[in-house]
Amino acid sequence: MSERSWYLQDWGDLACVRARLESEESPTDRLGSDYVWETPLHLAAERGTAEAVAVMLEFAQEVDVPDAQGLTPLWRAVAGVQGETVQVLLDAGANAWRPCVGEWTPGRLALTTELAPLVERTPGAVPLSAAQRVDQVRADRLIGVFAAEQIHSDGLEVTFADVVGEDEVIGRLGADPADCPVLQQDPQVDQFSLFDAAGGHALGVTGTANGCIISQPFWQALDHHELSRRLSPATTYSLFFNPKGGTFGTLYRDGNQVRREEIGHGAPWPDDPPEHWLYRFWQRPGITFPYDANLLAYACAMGGISKANVRDAWALSIGPRRIVRVPARV
Repeated sequence: MSERSWYLQDWGDLACVRARLESEESPTDRLGSDYVWETPLHLAAERGTAEAVAVMLEFAQEVDVPDAQGLTPLWRAVAGVQGETVQVLLDAGANAWRPCVGEWTPGRLALTTELAPLVERTPGAVPLSAAQRVDQVRADRLIGVFAAEQIHSDGLEVTFADVVGEDEVIGRLGADPADCPVLQQDPQVDQFSLFDAAGGHALGVTGTANGCIISQPFWQALDHHELSRRLSPATTYSLFFNPKGGTFGTLYRDGNQVRREEIGHGAPWPDDPPEHWLYRFWQRPGITFPYDANLLAYACAMGGISKANVRDAWALSIGPRRIVRVPARV
């Protein structure tokens, strides 16, 4: 059967899986290009059932076969929070503490999930430190804030800034706070229509206890370089969900660009910042949190807002507390 048939495989159909294997197709054959490839075992570990993986392991010569990025099937099962599959792979001899991306191991990732009991007593286990546990709990709480709301991110540009006070932000943007009344946040109102009504460079400003959330649709966006300059002195992180593809973030400190990155496009690389791991860029989205919730939480923290609540996330789900029309130049 063709390589494409493996990609289209119903991983819950054991009869179909076994038929492919018994026709001498290998579960560890490479699928893909010379530079980007994986194996049927990887696909089953991430998307299939534990039963399908168990059948494949009967025909596999290596349980820890790496893909093009060095990820093992166990890593992929952990990323998908596939508990039964993780156990099957461990029982077959998979090494939870084998480095896959730099020094990162499937076991290290599993310790931050509900899968921790499966790996914490396996040979070579290295427990999380107290500081690591605290950092992860804080990150997960922030992810939970944005996961609790239905946020339509496509085309959204949002900036998180550690400037405290809506009036302070509005003033730095070059507008008069008196001209920007507090709105009734109404889930029945299309928030993008609020920006259309304001016209020009219209921004949404919503204050939190630790900073402000500045939101805008991409077609009216004030350039994030200019936005960071106006908000300075401040730490800001601007996140853009490009409707044509990709999510891009930019970190500024006092108007100076510190980091420019594309985020949320697969498992992190060895030289990626530790926050990418903390905010679960390695974890398959849609499993334990909605798409984009971890990206928003990451941007929020990078912008200097380490704590938030669901009411703060209304700025992106329901609409901003205030709309500001700012001059093109100040």
